[in-house]
Amino acid sequence: MTESNQSASSKLMRDVVALGKKYSESGFPNPNRAGCPNPAILRAMAHRDRHLTLEALPLSHIVGCSPCFQSYEHFRRISRVLRRVKVTAACLAVLGVLLVTARVVRTHSAEGVQRNTSGKQAAKQQPSVETKQAPRNDPFPVIVDLASFSPTRGDVNDDFRNKVHFPRKLLRVKFLLPIGLESGEYSIRLQNAAGTVIAERRARGHMTDGVTSVEVNFDLTGSHTGNLTLMIRPPGLSWREFPAVIE
Repeated sequence: MTESNQSASSKLMRDVVALGKKYSESGFPNPNRAGCPNPAILRAMAHRDRHLTLEALPLSHIVGCSPCFQSYEHFRRISRVLRRVKVTAACLAVLGVLLVTARVVRTHSAEGVQRNTSGKQAAKQQPSVETKQAPRNDPFPVIVDLASFSPTRGDVNDDFRNKVHFPRKLLRVKFLLPIGLESGEYSIRLQNAAGTVIAERRARGHMTDGVTSVEVNFDLTGSHTGNLTLMIRPPGLSWREFPAVIE
């Protein structure tokens, strides 16, 4: 087979796969969700969970049920986003180690110079040695995937797993929003059991690879632990509520 024929064959295969995916997304409506697996299984498949056996994979159902196929594709997009975030975090961690190492080397070098400096010179350099930098207070990064909190058929209400958990820290929270929410201006609010708003932010949501996300800062260092309600209002829509807890 010539190189041109191989290229044409590859393109044809890609077109066939794209057509199949497009048809699976809308060609098999299942309004009653008959025979649909638990969303947790679709999420585990999308994240390539090694605990799933081949017999446990509902492959034949997914390709013949458009709602399940759409959910699986959504979880796959989230998985790719999380992988990119993990790679970025790993790179930042390596960079941090290099910076700390360089700082330690510079500190030891400065101490050696100081020990070899006599009398008056040492006294003049002392103030710069004793100068302390103010401690950094960078927000703690948190990723909250709200797709699992969307109403789904047959879910069992679990008071622990079905809550968004926030630590009592200065946070930089990235919310991965449920399917169907578009880009635009979002209002995000944390409200305690008495109805008191303890934090409220407005931020713009952006869509990447079909997943809309929004990032805000929450300072929960002085908040009390306990249950609360996470409230999100998409642009032009009413508030959506999600159970949450401060730990």
